[in-house]
Amino acid sequence: MNKKEFIKQLRATAAELKPLTESATSGGLTWNGTEYAKSSESKKIDPYALAWWFSLNTIAELIEAQESPLTTKQIAYLNNFLFGGMGSLNDLCFDVKVLGVIANTVNERLSQRRQTLFASFQN
Repeated sequence: MNKKEFIKQLRATAAELKPLTESATSGGLTWNGTEYAKSSESKKIDPYALAWWFSLNTIAELIEAQESPLTTKQIAYLNNFLFGGMGSLNDLCFDVKVLGVIANTVNERLSQRRQTLFASFQN
C-alpha cells in the first residue's frame, strides 16, 4: 500500500461527505465553497455522514502520523472497517426519502470514491 495515496483517498472520500455534515436554516448564511450565501432551505446534519467523515479523517491523521508501515493487524482492521460487510463504509448509502434527489448524486460519487479508495488500499 502506498500510504500517501491511501491517505489522499481517505481525505477525498471524507470530502464527499462534508456537505452532509453541515446544518443550515432557511435564509441563514452558509459557505458554498467560495462565499457565504443565503440558504434557500433548511438542512440537517446527517449523523452517518458525520460519523464517517470524522472516522475517515481520523484514520488519515493516524496513518500519516505513524512512522512505520502499517502492521498486518492494522491492515486487516482497516479492510474490515472500510470494505467489509454490514456497518462498513461499503454499506453506507443515503436514502432519497430522507435527503431528496441529492441522495442519488451523493451515492454515485461516494461509490466512485470507495472504488478509488479500495484500489489505493490494494496497491
